[in-house]
Amino acid sequence: MGKEDVVLDRAAPAPVDRANATQSEAFDWRTPVRFDPTLLKKLIRGHETLQTRLTALPPVFKSNRAEACREAHDCAAQLHELRRAEALWLYPVLSRGLGADPPVWRQLVKLRFVMNGCARHLLRSLEDLARAASDATDIKPATGAALKALAEYRQRNETELYALYELMDPRAALPVNAPRLQRK
Repeated sequence: MGKEDVVLDRAAPAPVDRANATQSEAFDWRTPVRFDPTLLKKLIRGHETLQTRLTALPPVFKSNRAEACREAHDCAAQLHELRRAEALWLYPVLSRGLGADPPVWRQLVKLRFVMNGCARHLLRSLEDLARAASDATDIKPATGAALKALAEYRQRNETELYALYELMDPRAALPVNAPRLQRK
């Protein structure tokens, strides 16, 4: 664990100058990191839409197998877009908010690895679903597996990752007895 800690400590982000950030800047490496109070709602709505699309696939398969295959591929593309939004908007806020505390930073990096594993499992399930649809086999088992993987992914996101993001809300007041992180 020693080598990993050194690497993770070196990868910890530098503090960001939030005071000089402007809203109209384009997103690039120098874009200031900002908390978006609507982000979690958008991500959860995206997960709900993905779940609705997956649930609707078996009837589509019965009437149009090619459309069901395209829809399964579109679900995978939607998952990639959700993951992209998390990578661009959620993880940087968490990184900035938790980066000042090395043990917490290491836990965040580990959580990100876990979430990547959950996302890969879900993506493999979606690929299996698309393969079942293209092979014209019964897609109900593959749909069930994909829905189960999505439920696990959502549960981890919403209880762990999204809960951490909510803690980064600068508008939220900490309770009087809440521990405060020391900022350097």
